[in-house]
Amino acid sequence: MNSISIKTYTAQATIGLYKAYSNEPITLGDFKKVVFQSQEKIKKELGIALSIKLTPCEIVFLGQEEPSVTLDFIQYPKFPTTEKLLKKAILQLVQLLMESLDQIRTVIVFPDDTICLEKSDEIDPKIQL
Repeated sequence: MNSISIKTYTAQATIGLYKAYSNEPITLGDFKKVVFQSQEKIKKELGIALSIKLTPCEIVFLGQEEPSVTLDFIQYPKFPTTEKLLKKAILQLVQLLMESLDQIRTVIVFPDDTICLEKSDEIDPKIQL
């Protein structure tokens, strides 16, 4: 058996399963279709095949509860790429998901950086800050 080892690089993002600030649900099936389309676009544009682990979860914030999906990305040992290009691909893929799934904001946690992507500074009107 072969063993391939490379330096670890991971990232994580969580995306809600409601469109914008509505109660309009996004099914897991629809979510996966958008993930597949986005992966294909990134592969075509950047030459990177991103593997993603999807884990159902829930975002809870000041009384707001939203079913969500956490996306885990790794530097896959069989197909290594530079960390800079991997980070660029992950950022672009999450942006594609946000646009396609009508999301206002999401956060991506990288080993060296936490980035909030947002389409507007609008805050959910149901939340009192």
